[in-house]
Amino acid sequence: MLLDIGLRGGALALLVLLALDALLQLRNSRLGRITLVFDLCGIAFLIETAPQFRDSQAVWILFLRLASNMAAAVFVLWSEEVFDDTARPPWIGWTAVGVMALLAIWAVVTGSSWAWLATHVSAVLLVVIAIGRVLLGRANDLVEMRRRDRVVFAWGLGLAIVGCTLIGSSNLAMTPALPGVLAIALAAALFRLHRASPISAVAAAPPASGPASPTSEMTEAEAALYRRLQTVMEVERAYRDGSMTIASLAKRLDTPEYRVRQLINQRLGYGNFARFVNSYRLAEARSALADAGQARVPILTIALDAGFESIGPFNRAFKAVTGETPSTFRKRTLAGPV
Repeated sequence: MLLDIGLRGGALALLVLLALDALLQLRNSRLGRITLVFDLCGIAFLIETAPQFRDSQAVWILFLRLASNMAAAVFVLWSEEVFDDTARPPWIGWTAVGVMALLAIWAVVTGSSWAWLATHVSAVLLVVIAIGRVLLGRANDLVEMRRRDRVVFAWGLGLAIVGCTLIGSSNLAMTPALPGVLAIALAAALFRLHRASPISAVAAAPPASGPASPTSEMTEAEAALYRRLQTVMEVERAYRDGSMTIASLAKRLDTPEYRVRQLINQRLGYGNFARFVNSYRLAEARSALADAGQARVPILTIALDAGFESIGPFNRAFKAVTGETPSTFRKRTLAGPV
């Protein structure tokens, strides 16, 4: 019991410090706000699962219980904010938050075993899906340190939440396992350190005018590789291959994959391979949409010809870069000056 109190108290102190640190970032960072909420969910978990409060029905404990069971949904939001720098619809993460909020309220208010089962199962599923997305996105990530972060993040913080959820959902008359308390504290510290460092920083989005130019002076070897990259992308139009990956591009350039990643990230300023490839695809699409000779060509055909595999990702990527839909862009450019 004393060991549990000591570890739980240490974890609480750490999370409070992290929450206060996140509070300082509220005015400047959306990630800071999400981080603060996540820290508060961790604090709520550590308090409401303590032996003296585990069976309490006090109103303030019920609020903490509600916050505690929102951790999985906030985890999804946080992982999307840090690791997903594509044009993914933001409503997906907020839908997870809404669903978990409804389930948690149902469970806390009614105390139904079915409600708690649905809440815990949904929490585990959300975390597993988020872990899967973080790990799958590693292939497209060009930021070397963030690629390593993905593994640490997924297996550290993600599995800590899954473990605490499973332990908390058990009917055993005991506190969550001590390793779970330690894991939540250590994982919180780790993920806040990453958040405060440039490791998890998302590279700037590519310019709307098209593929980026080198952002800094290159070495002779980098310049030679850049020229080959330009030939492959601009002359051979390799971007039209919808299945193109960083590995297939490196093979085509006959260059180690890590060197291609470094060139595109450190010299061209892209943090995500899909964004790099899409810059060429979108440049071709914009040119076609502005061409009066192709006014009758369906937008889907233009998207597929440029290398997009479906209209949905094309529309999202196009709007993210230009601020308007392809159809609006076509109408405006073909109408000419007013």
